[in-house]
Amino acid sequence: MSEFVIVVDMGNTSTTVGLARAGRITGIGRISGISRLPTRTACRKDVTAVLTRLTRNRLIAGAMLCSVVPQCNHLWLRELQAVSGRPPCMVHHRLKLGLRIEYPNPASIGADRLANACGAVYRYGSPVIVADFGTALTFDVVANNAYLGGIIVPGLPLMTDYLAEKTALLPRLRLDHYRGIPRNLRAMPVIGKNTRQAMAIGARLGYLGMVREIFTRLQHTLKDRTVRLCATGGYAAWALAGCDLPVRLDPDLTLYGIAKIYELNR
Repeated sequence: MSEFVIVVDMGNTSTTVGLARAGRITGIGRISGISRLPTRTACRKDVTAVLTRLTRNRLIAGAMLCSVVPQCNHLWLRELQAVSGRPPCMVHHRLKLGLRIEYPNPASIGADRLANACGAVYRYGSPVIVADFGTALTFDVVANNAYLGGIIVPGLPLMTDYLAEKTALLPRLRLDHYRGIPRNLRAMPVIGKNTRQAMAIGARLGYLGMVREIFTRLQHTLKDRTVRLCATGGYAAWALAGCDLPVRLDPDLTLYGIAKIYELNR
């Protein structure tokens, strides 16, 4: 009977959970049974339900948690131990990552960024740039099989939430639920005909332009036009759909990186 590893990516907005087949986490491996729930409002009942559904009739070899929300760690660590029967591991810079870290203070690198870098190196090789569209939009750079650092900018939800909070008339806009502009970039209007549409167009064109400029500058800095660009995170598909950038959308990259780190350190 196959053994599985539970992998958990706890972000500021949502927590994503999946299963990796133990011992078979290859360069093209996929994560199965992916579920999501809100990070800060999830209670023990919610976590237990997700883990029970995910692990039913499966042999669990272990679990690994990647977290950027320390105050929520205890709940997940306790429940992961309950379903796996052993203390779960946590992603940090002192583990084997499959790459070197050339960074002044490795302890300050977010665990999710380490997982992204690890996953990207094993899937795409080096040099590679990972753009993660989460609560923040992060860019992480790996060259010569070393993590060099990156760039952090406010994410799409922060931008739309801030506009709603700091203005009297602009609405709160959920871009992942908004249907006022087409996914095809070429078919999207450039001039908004109502407030929500104007905000959505601004967000999409603005972030696409930002990604293009940052990627171009990083290419120039690395002096390597063969560097690969991959994108992950909840808003990546919305922001990049139909763009002309040479980008590979990889929705489960972070979970794959967590699973790969588990495999390297088991």
